[in-house]
Amino acid sequence: MEKTNNFRNNNDGRLAGGLILVAVGAVLLLRNTGFDLPRWLFSWPMILILVGIYTGFKHNFRNNSWLIIFGIGLFFLVSKFIPSLSLEPLFWPIIIIGAGIVFMLRPGNSRWNTGKNNPGVSPDLHHGATSQYSGPDYLPGTVDTNDYLIVKSVFSGVNKNIVSKNFRGGTVASVFGGSQIDLRQADITGPVVIKLEIVFGGTKLIVPPHWTVQNEIDGIFHGVDDKRNFNPAAGINPEKVLILKGSAVFGGVEIRSY
Repeated sequence: MEKTNNFRNNNDGRLAGGLILVAVGAVLLLRNTGFDLPRWLFSWPMILILVGIYTGFKHNFRNNSWLIIFGIGLFFLVSKFIPSLSLEPLFWPIIIIGAGIVFMLRPGNSRWNTGKNNPGVSPDLHHGATSQYSGPDYLPGTVDTNDYLIVKSVFSGVNKNIVSKNFRGGTVASVFGGSQIDLRQADITGPVVIKLEIVFGGTKLIVPPHWTVQNEIDGIFHGVDDKRNFNPAAGINPEKVLILKGSAVFGGVEIRSY
């Protein structure tokens, strides 16, 4: 089932990306052949709108990153071409209010149940595991002994030290924020997945030098910088594989080991 979902997501992403490219090419062709087209079609906010649409199709509109990108693009598109509305002074107040609403609506405690009775948990996170997580909010500088990681960074920075000896992956969301995840004291058995959703932010991952890191992050205007110091004497354990999935838009991921 997981492979089928991934295949469908990849096809949706390729279809959306292809349609967007065809539409952009058609618009440029019309402009270059003398058609009078509105200026807003060739503005930078339109790029954000297209990126948001592509990101939504890529992930079946299951996360909020596409909506944030689309909304920012739409906001500046309207304010740029309808200046009489005077929307630009409202941008940061709206962003701050939205962040406050997100913090109020999200649950104070998160619970992960990887059994079959909880279909809301992505199969990427557990590989058939049946353990359960219930823990406090993630605060900067805290030490996490749980098997699952959940980090939400919105206009803030989060610093997590993972010490679980049965780490099973998790999710990291950074929107206009950053996070640092230290996994040097953690251990894994078999492949585990960390899903990252980064919008105008960044995440730094510190991993043990003998882990294998597999990058499957996609995005636009993003980067994944592997700055690990490889030590041939330590060797690489092929059974300890950390898989990075998700998307990054105007953001980046830095991978280090010490």
